[in-house]
Amino acid sequence: MKKFVASMLFAASALSASALPGMASAQQAPAAAAPATAPASELPPTVYIGGAVMLFGLAGFFGFRIIRRRDAAAKPAPAPVSAKPAMPPGVDTGALLRQAKATFIRMQKTWDKADANDLRQFTTPQVYAELQPQMQAPGASVTEVVAIESELLGVETVGDSYRATVRFSGQIRTAPGAAPEALAEVWNMSKPVKGGGDWKLAGIGQLS
Repeated sequence: MKKFVASMLFAASALSASALPGMASAQQAPAAAAPATAPASELPPTVYIGGAVMLFGLAGFFGFRIIRRRDAAAKPAPAPVSAKPAMPPGVDTGALLRQAKATFIRMQKTWDKADANDLRQFTTPQVYAELQPQMQAPGASVTEVVAIESELLGVETVGDSYRATVRFSGQIRTAPGAAPEALAEVWNMSKPVKGGGDWKLAGIGQLS
């Protein structure tokens, strides 16, 4: 845009400079002796240069606008963001988030104690089979949940179970007296559609 404006100013100044001498001579000459129109070949070179610069500036400007419009049309419109995720009927979101937060805190204590029996109580069989072999000796780690917040990202029905996605954020301390560390995790929680029961941990993902 700056190059286009500069080109327009340059062209205007060139045209003005070429026109001023002609205007002065016309004022001094008698009215009866009007000068004949000069042929195009005798026009000053600055007129041609200014006109060419103006044409190039206009071509570049409109070409830029066409490319912008074409690129904007090629990009898909962003999908609308729902204020609240859709919930299957019968799902108590408040109870779900409260249990998810309690399960998160319980998980830290269970892991520090290496309590495999307790781990089995709030995890699915698949998650238990994956996590239990990774447990270390009791007391090998000490985790303190300094602050924890939970956000429900969505709930869907998968087969005969509900699958909820919960994002956790907050701070934890991994050693006595250590500085708190930021945490960001996404947990999957599952629960049978029929028969009631508690939500169980079905997967853990780290957020960078």
